[in-house]
Parts: sequence; C-alpha cells; structure tokens
Amino acid sequence: MSRITINQALSIGQKNLAPITANYKNEVLWLMQKCLNINSVQLLLNSTTQELSSEEMQQFNQLIKRRTSKEPLQHILGSIEFYGYHFHITKDVFIPRPETEIFVDILKSNLSIQNKALEIGAGAGCMSILLELEHLANQILSIDSNPQAIALAQSNAQRLGCTKINFCVNDLFYMQHASKYDLIISNPPYISLEEIDDLDVEVLLYDPLNALTDYGDGLSFYQYFAKNGRDLLNSPGAMLFEFGGRHQSQKIQQLFSHSGYQYKIFNDLNNDPRFILIRL
Repeated sequence: MSRITINQALSIGQKNLAPITANYKNEVLWLMQKCLNINSVQLLLNSTTQELSSEEMQQFNQLIKRRTSKEPLQHILGSIEFYGYHFHITKDVFIPRPETEIFVDILKSNLSIQNKALEIGAGAGCMSILLELEHLANQILSIDSNPQAIALAQSNAQRLGCTKINFCVNDLFYMQHASKYDLIISNPPYISLEEIDDLDVEVLLYDPLNALTDYGDGLSFYQYFAKNGRDLLNSPGAMLFEFGGRHQSQKIQQLFSHSGYQYKIFNDLNNDPRFILIRL
C-alpha cells in the first residue's frame, strides 16, 4: 500500500466524520495532531509533504473509528479546553460543556472575591481550579463522591499550579461541615430518572450516570440547598447552581422563593434559563 500525505488522510477522515458532527473539519485536525503528537502549526506546515507511515495511518483510522462510534472527542483526546485552560479528562468524570464557562462570568460580574468556597461535584476540577486561577476565592473545598474524579482533579490542579484547593472524597448528603462558606457552587446531577432514556447516545453511554441523575426527579440537590443553605452560608453569602433548563426553571425558583432567598436567573448560550444565583 502506497503512503498518503497528511492532507489526503485528513480528507478521508472528514468524509467519515461529516455525518457525525458539524465540527468534523476541526475534529479531524485534532485527531491527527494526537496521532502524530504535533501541534497545529507543525501540522499545517507539513500537511502537503509529510507522508504517514502504515502504523500512523492505522492509528489515525482507529481514532476516527472511535469517534464514528460516538465516543466523545474529549475522551479520545484525553483533554479539554475550558475557559482558556487545558484540563485532562477521563471516562470517570462528566465532560464539562462550553455553556458551563458562563458560570465563571456570572461570578465575576456579580460577586467580589470570596474568602471560603465550597464546590459540590468536583469532576475534573475545572470550576474549583478556575475559582483560584481567576481570583474568585481564597480558600476552596471541592468534594466528589467519586475517588477517581478527585484523583483527576488533584492532578489537574497540581499541573496548573493551584495551592488553595482541598479536594476531598465526600457525599454532600452525609458530610459534616466544619464551618460556613461565603460561596457554594455546583453543577449537580439534575436529570430525572425518567429523562435518562431520552439523552443523546454520546451522553448516555460515556458520561457517568451518577453525574447525570440523582436517580429521582432531578431536584434532590436543590431541595437540600433550599433547606440547608442558611446553615451553610456566612452572611452575606451566595450560591450559584446550574440546572436543567426551561422545563426545570419554575420548580427551582419556587424552591428557593418559598425558602425566603433572593435569586436571579441567568441564560445559557442558547438563551435558555440555566443558572440560578441565590443570596441570603
């Protein structure tokens, strides 16, 4: 079999990924970069002249096959860019979505630096790490019930030079709080068990189930915070949560309004209600 150039291989990859994703041109480039372990500049400079060995072509085809099987690109690449920073990602954690970057913008626009923050659901550590790197909190406790998630978050934090975060394996519903917090944030599992079968196959097969649903109506975390927020927060204090969008918005607003909190709703990139900022 005669060798083909990078450009020719990219064309083959694009034909395979075009039915899978609208972003197929970029995805093929990223997969080729991973295959050859080169950056985008090197790839473009050598795309018309460099030929792939049979081993390189085989590896590239394997990566394309994984993507056409709907495996998330982030799992294949092993990383994600989130708010301008690179985070390692594994199958053990929920993949951060671009819309969650709005979380950081909401905090910047509405709160001054907080002394002590709590994050529930560390995942890959993105939000807690950004609290430190973007100077939004001085002391951060980030919990997750998944030990693999905590190990990954600690690794990402160390690689990015963070020193103000304590990652801990814990379950919100059973943990004992040593003190109160100035800020509480979470993107909790808010999908109801009834909705699970309606999810895209890419989400259903590859995101951890306990990062998607509370195995109930999707509201258990918000009910907990509505009931216990006053005992967990210093005054003044704030909580910022992501939730399931338009169909869940009214129920969540009712939970916090009936508990006497002040709140404000923020929309996501599709102009759907997605975040609630709660104050005492």
